[in-house]
Formats: sequence, structure tokens, C-alpha cells
Amino acid sequence: MVSDNTPKQSGSIIFWKGDSSNVALNLPAEGSGESAKKTVAANHSVIEMSDIPSASTITLNYRTAPDDEVVRSSITLRTTHRPASLNRTEYSYLLNTYAVGDFVSSGLGLKVIAKKEGPSPQADVKADHQMDCYVTLSSSPPSA
Repeated sequence: MVSDNTPKQSGSIIFWKGDSSNVALNLPAEGSGESAKKTVAANHSVIEMSDIPSASTITLNYRTAPDDEVVRSSITLRTTHRPASLNRTEYSYLLNTYAVGDFVSSGLGLKVIAKKEGPSPQADVKADHQMDCYVTLSSSPPSA
């Protein structure tokens, strides 16, 4: 019998519109190898992350309409800490401030691994613009 006194961690990503309205994406358990996704209105473009398992990949895409599958801008982050987190940060700030290879200073253990520059929600948001969030968790997180 294997005894594990710490539960498998699962984190959350919260999309904020101002200080009051938010939408959350709860993640599967650490080590599950599962994926999660959420689409929110682009006016919920302030992003907060907590307890994100190590070795997860998080992609944030901005699209200008629900039926438009063309990604106008995106940023992909990899978690390098157990757990990783991000203080409330505007998507456009992430997109316009960090280059591939940079660690995000307003977070813990988040590294930019890919980026597509283009318009961001703050620059050109309409009611039907959308942000997609795709998260893939590792099936074998660090065991230290």
C-alpha cells in the first residue's frame, strides 16, 4: 500500500473583468496528463493563476469573434515551479512585455515558450471578442 499524505494538487485560472466579475477554470489533478479549456469574453482579460502544477503548458489565445477561428494574438507559458502562480495581470501586458524565454516577473515559475504578436483585447475589444485558454498538465510531474 502506498501512502501519500499530500493530496494531488489542482489549480485554477481566473479571468477578471475589473475587480468584481470573474470566470474561473479549475484544472484537473496534478500528474493526470489531462487537458482543460475555457473560452471567455475578451473583456475578462485580467488573468490570475494559483496552484498550477509544475510542467503544465498554458496557452492564451485572443480571437475577434466567436465564429472566427483565426488567432489574432497568443502567448504560451510553461510552469517551472511546484506550484506556479500569477498575480492579476492584464493579457496585453503579458503579450507586450515578455519575449520567448522570459520568466514572468508578476508570477512564480512561469516561462514564456511561444508567442504570436498582434492585437490584444485591451487595444480592440468588442462584445463578441473572445479569449481561449488551453491547459495541458504533465502526466509525470516532478516527484521531489
